[in-house]
Amino acid sequence: MGVNTDKVLVDSLVRLSPLSLRANPVMLIVELTFFIVAAMAVYPQGFTGVATVGDRTFYAEVAAILLITVWFSTLSDALAEQQAKNTATSLRKLETEVMTKKLVRHDWSRDVVQVPSSEIKKGDLILLEKGDLIPIDAEVLEGIAMVDESLLTGESAPVRKAPGDALIGGALVISDTLTAKVVANPGESYINQMIKLVESSKRPKSPNEVAVTTVLIGLTAIFSIIIVGILGLSVELGLAADLSVLIALYVCLLPTTIGALLPAIGLSGISRLYARRIVAKSGKAIETAGDVDVILLDKTGTITVGNREAMEFLPLGGHTEKEVGEAAFLSSWHDDTPEGRSIIRLAYDKGFVPKELNSLALAEFYDFSAATRTSGVKITRATSFSLRKGRGEAVRFRRKSSDTSSSEDEADAEIEIIKGSPDSVKAKLVSPPPDYDAVIEGVSVKGETPIAIERNGEALGVIRLKDILKAGIKEKILGVKTMGIRPVMITGDQPLTAKNIATEVGIDEYVPRAKPEDKFLIVQKEQAQSRIVAMIGDGTNDAPALAVADVGLAMNSGTEAAKEAANMVDLESNPAKIIEVVLLGKQLLMTRGAVTAFSIANDIAKYFAIVPVMFAATLPQLESLNILHLGLHSAVLSALIFNAIIIPLLIPLAMRGVAFKPSSTMSLFLRNTLIYGGGGIIVPFVGIKLIDVLIGAL
Repeated sequence: MGVNTDKVLVDSLVRLSPLSLRANPVMLIVELTFFIVAAMAVYPQGFTGVATVGDRTFYAEVAAILLITVWFSTLSDALAEQQAKNTATSLRKLETEVMTKKLVRHDWSRDVVQVPSSEIKKGDLILLEKGDLIPIDAEVLEGIAMVDESLLTGESAPVRKAPGDALIGGALVISDTLTAKVVANPGESYINQMIKLVESSKRPKSPNEVAVTTVLIGLTAIFSIIIVGILGLSVELGLAADLSVLIALYVCLLPTTIGALLPAIGLSGISRLYARRIVAKSGKAIETAGDVDVILLDKTGTITVGNREAMEFLPLGGHTEKEVGEAAFLSSWHDDTPEGRSIIRLAYDKGFVPKELNSLALAEFYDFSAATRTSGVKITRATSFSLRKGRGEAVRFRRKSSDTSSSEDEADAEIEIIKGSPDSVKAKLVSPPPDYDAVIEGVSVKGETPIAIERNGEALGVIRLKDILKAGIKEKILGVKTMGIRPVMITGDQPLTAKNIATEVGIDEYVPRAKPEDKFLIVQKEQAQSRIVAMIGDGTNDAPALAVADVGLAMNSGTEAAKEAANMVDLESNPAKIIEVVLLGKQLLMTRGAVTAFSIANDIAKYFAIVPVMFAATLPQLESLNILHLGLHSAVLSALIFNAIIIPLLIPLAMRGVAFKPSSTMSLFLRNTLIYGGGGIIVPFVGIKLIDVLIGAL
């Protein structure tokens, strides 16, 4: 996302106004010192006792450096602000007005009328053909087509849209034709909502930012008192201290570095979140994520991919694996769930394609019922073979097995095959085989899911289903735990399954058989123990928990209630991103800490560079502390120049964040203090001396 250099420069100059700098007290004071020193350069006679007419050029140089210092600060703000604005601008580009094919009913026909997209209203019917840009949010009524939503979701693969599916304004139709009903008025679309979220996300200050600002104001007040006291003593005792030198010392002592970069650090966090397709409603949410103690993780979609896969057919009571596989194939033929499709795939790969396949065209299928917890098929035998799958798609299978022997079951007029939960299937059996419970328990103990299958009241076997872990989830969980954050897995699965999945990914705490509404109680329980809680959710019943959680990440595919309650929205609807949010929040806090450590150490170094030179004439004993061997004017100019240029040099660090690897908070703190605190002492001495040499050469 490019940066408009001209806009950034103009904006940074506009921000030099004292009215604009009121939000940054440190830099406002630096600007006030600029006006004082500028006045000394213009009329030094007005500063009797603290200014010298012969130093007017020196005063002008000091004033220029002070103004440049303030400008570097406003430049940092403008860059960060522009980065946030680019987010909204990229979304606005999707709102480009286009001519839309509106369907208008005339008598018994529907005519197509070309109208500007701005005239489309909620409830209108529109025709979308290949190459058309979807003008506004709508719902498919007729047709099936592929739609490119990559500019909105970041997902490059086209999405299949069919009747009942939602269409997002700004997406592109890349195949076929759709008839759709508009579901939003102009200004109320999904894109508009995202723009409002992005634009509002940069306004509120986070508690940490307010706290740091308060500390900066306190330090500024202390240094102000010190400098005024030194000035008074100098005049009273006749030490002939120059006001411009005192101001230079004052500005160098002020925490200008952190004061200049503080807003940029907060805004860059919001921009980095959006790069991950997450929109934060405020900077507070991001920084709170850095203080999280507990993360509530749904098993399905966060830890596992959400779709269990068939791994094995386990026979019971003397039956063969082939019998179980063929029965599973038949009972899953009309099962469009990911689990059902995986059962078909496993059976076919093993060559368990049943001879009864030709009878499925006349079969009666039982869809899965939550009441019975089973699904199945009743087959009436037929000799002809003409098979079509699903929505008219022709399917042909070739039996991999050469076994054509008949069985006693072929004599039956009807075959009824039922698969489902072990308890439900067991209730239908005439006589459960002796090994039934043992096989079921063997699968469950491993944290996997057993699906029992029976034929005409006789148990055939068990289908073993396994949850597939998300790629990299173990490493993410380990990183979270390393930072001292407790991950808690929440799942509706039975305790054994929950325990094994939790153990596999390294989670110590889990809540099995949890209902969605239980999240609210869990959040309250953790917060009652003064813990900061992060969680994800997508349903209306998640809204109360999202609202009360310190960090609530809602899925964009979720309900409006969930998105309203949360303080972040994931455009890609990936629950595992809650871990990324926490890591980014931690990095944001570490960045602020690193810059603060550098700023404080930097001030100490500049103090020892200026003070010995400033009073060396009246107190010769201080000359021994002038380890850089600076002259008075060169010391002041060198320190001020370094104080100014360090701000733009640290802007990339503030925008990008410090290098961050998950580890304990204390080790991160010590590491950053050593690197940036130590660097803040060494770098100024080196930088000031190099600048002094350059000034001498000029």
